[in-house]
Order: sequence, then structure tokens, then C-alpha cells
Amino acid sequence: MKKWQRVTLAAALAAATAAGLTASGAAASAAPAAASQPAAASFHGGPGANIRLIETFLNDVLAEHHGDHAANYLTADAQFHAGTVGDFTGRATVAAILASVVAAIPDLHPSVQDIFAHGDEVVVRLVVSGTQEGPLLGIPASGRHVRWDAIDLYRIKDGKISQEWASEDLTAILNDTGTYKAPWIP
Repeated sequence: MKKWQRVTLAAALAAATAAGLTASGAAASAAPAAASQPAAASFHGGPGANIRLIETFLNDVLAEHHGDHAANYLTADAQFHAGTVGDFTGRATVAAILASVVAAIPDLHPSVQDIFAHGDEVVVRLVVSGTQEGPLLGIPASGRHVRWDAIDLYRIKDGKISQEWASEDLTAILNDTGTYKAPWIP
């Protein structure tokens, strides 16, 4: 990591900690969670429980490649906001999108870099990688290794994911699948 990136990350972590956020993952050692925030024992209530819910979801659905389990983590009226990819509503629809990603990249590996929670929201910064063996977002299977950065915001309601705002590096996905090479990519 470059010096300016470390400084920026440290400043963001300091601001997040000052705002009372709970931190876990790679950032946990750099910015300890506020001592006044107790850890919850289940997925119902509190930033600690919400972080555990998202970590369990990412591990089960993505890392362990159980796309068919996605619906178990979603509210009936779940919403998935994916920028230019589109907005999707309903447990079955959102679960199908997540399952299609896992099916397209059967060796998908989500590497959580940072995870923060405040109230009913959890923010995750991760690096996603794997081999595109099936259609992904309408892109035919390429057999190529893909890797992209993502920052996702989840809203939790009654111990389940009610909304996700997904910010994936689509330029990296397009580049790695051989679909489009931006002029600034070497």
C-alpha cells in the first residue's frame, strides 16, 4: 500500500472510530472498536451482531459458494442497488442475482479488507477474485481470472439484510473478462 493510501485509510479509520463505529477485519488492529459498544449475542440488534451477520453471509454465500443460501439472509422485500447494473427488489430476485454471480465464478473468493457497522448499517470493503466460467452480468463466460475491488453497504432489519448498495469496480470486471480495456489500464 502506498503512503498516501495508508494516510487516507488511517484518517478514515480515525474518523469512523470517533463517530462511534465498530471495526473488524484488516482495520480492527489499526482502529479498535469503541469500548462502549457491547457485542450482541445474536444477529438481532447491535453493530457487533450486524457485522457477524454480514461476515456469515459473505462466507456462506460467496466464499463457500452456496448461492442457493442467499435467500436465507434476506428480508422478503429486500432491495439490491447496483448502480449502472440496476436496482432489484424482492428476496427471490436478489437471491437469484447473487446465485448467478456464484454460478458464474464457482471459485469466487471474497477477501474482506475492512468491515464497519453503525446502527443498522454495515459497510464492507473487499477484493473479489475467481475464474469466470459462466455468464456474468450478461458477459459470456471467458475462462479468465477476474479480480475487482468492492465497497458494499448493507442495511439490516430484524436480523436480515433488507438493502444492499453494491459498488463494484465494473471497469476491472470488463477488463478482466476481455470485454473492454480502458485506455488507462496498462
